[in-house]
Amino acid sequence: MTMEDIRPHIDPSLLRVRTARDIYLRGISLVFLLLGLMQWAIILGVFPNSDWRFEAMNTQWQLTTMNMAVADLVASVGLWMRVAWGNVIWIYAALFQIVIHSVFSGTFGFALLTVMFHVATIFAFAFLWATEYRLSHES
Repeated sequence: MTMEDIRPHIDPSLLRVRTARDIYLRGISLVFLLLGLMQWAIILGVFPNSDWRFEAMNTQWQLTTMNMAVADLVASVGLWMRVAWGNVIWIYAALFQIVIHSVFSGTFGFALLTVMFHVATIFAFAFLWATEYRLSHES
């Protein structure tokens, strides 16, 4: 008996989709790392512009900035490690951004590019997940 006899056969198409998904989520991880670091730069006062100063923000913006500073970095680490909670925190952070910049646009402003980016990334992930699911359950 060889290792080939015990190792289950995995469809090459399924392997390609899983690899694409892993690379995709690592890319999203890097984006969220940058977003989280930007939030921390705002909190720490790195930007000299008065519009970006944390202490000059209203309470809603301060709470949102603190929330995203933590959520973005935690999502980034989880996505990079490819653990399930990373996906959950990423979806939470993306949906949070979508909601504040669409539903609560009166307070946070309507940011079409931000909303479109997060919607597109979630749909792309759903497409990869559905493709992987379909390939793994084919007879």
